[in-house]
Amino acid sequence: MSLGSSTYDYQITDGYRSFPAFIDQLNTQLSSDYGANATATTDSLGRVIITDAVGGVLDWTDRLGWLLGFDVTAGDTAGVAAGPALTLTSDRPPPAAIPLMSVSWSSIDRAIETTVAVDRYQRGHGYVFGDNELVRFKVLLHVQALRSLRDRWCLAGQVIISAKSPSAFSTDSPWSTTNTGGYIQGYVVGMEGGKWVDDTRTLWSTRIILARA
Repeated sequence: MSLGSSTYDYQITDGYRSFPAFIDQLNTQLSSDYGANATATTDSLGRVIITDAVGGVLDWTDRLGWLLGFDVTAGDTAGVAAGPALTLTSDRPPPAAIPLMSVSWSSIDRAIETTVAVDRYQRGHGYVFGDNELVRFKVLLHVQALRSLRDRWCLAGQVIISAKSPSAFSTDSPWSTTNTGGYIQGYVVGMEGGKWVDDTRTLWSTRIILARA
């Protein structure tokens, strides 16, 4: 992305990061080049907020804007040259960090549960993932979070499921017998069904299976 009437270009340095750490890194790079005039943060709803106190044009040069939850494509711009001050809030939760209304989980006993499920994308999966522990999460999402989930960024590879609010996730630590409120990290094995739980189609419930990392 590039920002400002004088045009500062930003590119996240290579590395494996959780989403809060990713935003922290973006904020660090904005602050290092632009001083205290530019920031990147998240709010309690999980939305990303980018500010530029000096003002100028923000240019999304690739798909970073989409990843942060802005409904933009590569080449889209916001703001005007030479100001005024700019504050942008993502249009929806980021596809890379989806806030949950509620979440509960239970371990899967593979010796008993040997069924094969087909998820809503017609992708079959069986419970075979080495000797890893399999965990089933029942999650409840707002319709805007569902929209981001269906972008599938968080339905493949390694993810973290946390009971913390988006703004407090950076203080979270892994689950253990002495930290039963901690997050669980693992690889997505599949998703089992899904349904609306209210007549207005505002809340959606589904089950996601992870192999614990």
